[in-house]
Amino acid sequence: MSAPSQDVLLDSNAYFRLGNSIRPLLQRSFGPPPPYSLHVLAELDDEYASNFRVRHKFEWVSHAEYRNDRKAKRFELRGEDRTRALNAFSFLLAYADEHEINLSREDLRALAVGFVKDIPVITDDSGMIRVADANGIECWSTIKLLRVLETAGRIDMEKVTEILEYWDYENDLPMPRGRLRQVFRKHFGADCPI
Repeated sequence: MSAPSQDVLLDSNAYFRLGNSIRPLLQRSFGPPPPYSLHVLAELDDEYASNFRVRHKFEWVSHAEYRNDRKAKRFELRGEDRTRALNAFSFLLAYADEHEINLSREDLRALAVGFVKDIPVITDDSGMIRVADANGIECWSTIKLLRVLETAGRIDMEKVTEILEYWDYENDLPMPRGRLRQVFRKHFGADCPI
């Protein structure tokens, strides 16, 4: 029997930014005991299928290698946890509406799962972070996740630099460049390579 792990949930954008660069992204746990285990929501595939722009930009998501990776690490709640997540979804939606924060249903579901299971949610979405902060949900940036992956030996600094350069080339930085450099320095203790 395998040892318990520390689950971590990636929002859709974090998955789309990292899934093609770190392979397999989800199926390999990492870090000291209890190891981290990355997951996505089952709804990620529905979100992908319904959004032409996302399907066009991230066509690799439909390839068997990535479908199998996601299928093995989908986060699906059942029973009482599912009921609690639906309730959390409702109050998170109400909070977002009250504060005029525009979030997708998938974003709210990810936060609801993070709330119910008390697990970190990987996101760079400022609206998600605002809702999470107000409701005691732990969020990590993709930069923090890269640092955790690098510290655990799952990736090296060459891979971190490659990922940052790819995001820059694709004009898909997870935050404005100045903020990215601050967040990178905070987590890596060094200048950002881009």
